Parts: sequence; structure tokens; C-alpha cells
Amino acid sequence: MKDVLKRIAPSLRTLGFQGSGQNYRKRDKDFVFIINFQGSRGGDSFFVNLGAQPIFIPAEGNADVKSLKEYECVFRKRVGEDWPWEISEEIFSQLEREVVLVQAEFFGNAQTLPEVLATGAPHDLLKKFGSEVASSRTVLHLARAAVKLGHIETAQKLVSLGKELANEQAVIFKSELEKVLGEHPKH
Repeated sequence: MKDVLKRIAPSLRTLGFQGSGQNYRKRDKDFVFIINFQGSRGGDSFFVNLGAQPIFIPAEGNADVKSLKEYECVFRKRVGEDWPWEISEEIFSQLEREVVLVQAEFFGNAQTLPEVLATGAPHDLLKKFGSEVASSRTVLHLARAAVKLGHIETAQKLVSLGKELANEQAVIFKSELEKVLGEHPKH
């Protein structure tokens, strides 16, 4: 385990990430980006998880941005499936290549959020920023971002979409959606 993490660390540092062991992070403008290596339950393999958190909206569970974990980020993605700890040179090269490519694409996509919220339709936004996270949560995060960036009409459309996606029992979630619209300053 430690061998793989030690071998990949220089590549991550070259990309601007700081950290060690299983967690690496970097701050870039209005975002925090995290790369996490998560051991499998069986212990013979691991997963590479990416997290992107816009600093202008709350993280999951209102986590502190300074100590943010990947699973607390509002946008998340996994690189490939699982990777073996006992890794050949060829597989390690593939891992390194995929991490570099996928993180660049994923984090680059996240950084388009402010521009895309200005013009994107709700379903298009959900498709662009949705991931393994439940789509209704993604709608909530997008609506919060739209309000913070002054795109109130987009936020209203996202709240409506979130209500459509939520089931009848999602009373607390629907309440969270309603609160989003109350967060924008009145003129």
C-alpha cells in the first residue's frame, strides 16, 4: 500500500497537490480539489476518489473547507474501478496516466460552474455536474451556487427540478430546496 502511494505522490505534487499518504489537496481560485486513495474492504485493492468543492457554497454536512475530506465535497468522481495494491509497472503507469487525465478533466469541468450557471438549462447542468452522488443532491448544490453567483432565475428552475426529482417522503430535502431561494438578497 505505502509503496503505491509513495510512487504516485511526485506526480500529484507536480500537478500542484499537497499532502501525503491517502489524501492530497489543492486550492485553485474558488475551488478546493481533493484526491483520495481509499482501501477496499478486502484490503487487496484501492479506489481513487476525486472531490471538487466550490468555496462559495457549503460542503456536505457544512464541513470546514480547511479540513475537507473527499466525501464531503459536493462534486465527486471515481477514477476507474478498483486498483490492486500489488501492482505491476504496467498497471502503475496506467493508474498514473488515468489519475492525471481524469483529475484534469473533472476539476477543469468543475471550474466552469460559474460560467455555465449563467446560461445552462437545469437538465443540462445536472448532466454536466452530476456524478455518483444522487441527482437530487446535485440539484440542491447547483441551486445554492446559482444563488451565490446571482443567477436567481436559474436557481428557481433548479429548485423546481429538485422538487420533481424528490420522492414524496423527502420532506426535509424539499425544505432545504425552499431555503435556497430565501438565501438571495432582496433588492
